[in-house]
Amino acid sequence: MICPEGHARTLACAILITAVGNGLYLAGAVLFLTRSVGLTGTSVGTGLAIAGLLGLGAGPAVGHLADRVGAREVYLVTLIAEGLATSALAVVRGFVAFVVVAAAVIIAEQGSRAVRGALIARVGGRDRTRLRGYLRSVTNLGVAVGAAGAGLAIQHDTRAAYSALILADAASYLLTALVIARIPRQPPLPEADRDRSTHPHGLDLPYLGVTGVYGLLSLQYTVLTVALPLWIVTHTSAPAWLVAPLLLTNTALVVCLQVRAGRRVESVADGVAITRRAAVLLAGGCLLYSASAAGPPIFASLVLTVAVAVQTLGEISQTAGEFELSFALAPDYAQGRYQGIFGIGTGIGIALAPALLGVLCIDRGQAGWIVLGGIFLGAGLIVGPAARWAQRTAAHLADA
Repeated sequence: MICPEGHARTLACAILITAVGNGLYLAGAVLFLTRSVGLTGTSVGTGLAIAGLLGLGAGPAVGHLADRVGAREVYLVTLIAEGLATSALAVVRGFVAFVVVAAAVIIAEQGSRAVRGALIARVGGRDRTRLRGYLRSVTNLGVAVGAAGAGLAIQHDTRAAYSALILADAASYLLTALVIARIPRQPPLPEADRDRSTHPHGLDLPYLGVTGVYGLLSLQYTVLTVALPLWIVTHTSAPAWLVAPLLLTNTALVVCLQVRAGRRVESVADGVAITRRAAVLLAGGCLLYSASAAGPPIFASLVLTVAVAVQTLGEISQTAGEFELSFALAPDYAQGRYQGIFGIGTGIGIALAPALLGVLCIDRGQAGWIVLGGIFLGAGLIVGPAARWAQRTAAHLADA
């Protein structure tokens, strides 16, 4: 990876700090809630689902505020809100309090994500897609470092140790805010520019269509964290310990290849082409996962390793296309609101994925993986028409 310069480098440093904190949190939060608070795994999943639904509308709302006030200023507020909400998790004692705090965290997180997208668009300029790819590599690296560092606290297995991880994550948001404050204010575009392209009733149906396509493709993000561990244990002869090196393989490939993939994507047509390629790769990964159910441990382990590599290449390609289309199909004056809208599609996909993948891939077995691959191929087929529809609509409104 080649480190960006100027304000983009400052943004990358800030993202790295947050990512390390998130790695600490992700490694210990569920264990804290189950072993210290006393919640069941089902309760944690239900609480997170409720909180996720409550936070869906935060992205567009906060993003719209950023378009009006300025992305940097609103991003600073959301970072502070994330830090305060995360710190409150350390004092949770029951399910209701957990849901309330989790909802606050997710609302702040969704708002922060939308505003961050708008800030990337302004700081990155014409290279915003490449910058976002670089930041994704940085994020994966930071999360891996944080997760590795959480090992000491997990070994202690005490409330104090888990609370320390949560408070460290909370502190990372405040430190990130200090770094972001070094970036100059990015003023919103003038009102005249805002009025040149307004969608009827404020609803951009073509952009929502593209968002829906990537919502379907986002099902793949949960394959490695939810479906794969269960699949290995219940349907293959591969050893359970294989899960950890497979996850590390995914992280390493994303860190090394995400920026390179983004360099080849410079237009909507490029974004569509690489997304189609991603759909084929994701479907291929599903076929390999299905095939891993047959054969001895060595065969299953080898097939699973290839499957993760193929899926990761699909993930990298999907992300490169997603970054380009989410930026290019949105008007510059409303990047915050549109990034928030785009996040809803991904958020719904990720929220529904655990239950859907459980029914398809774990309950239905090999046939379920084939169905999932068909879903990915279907999304790849419709991304082109959806993107062209959005382009035509944007051009028509701009000329009106």
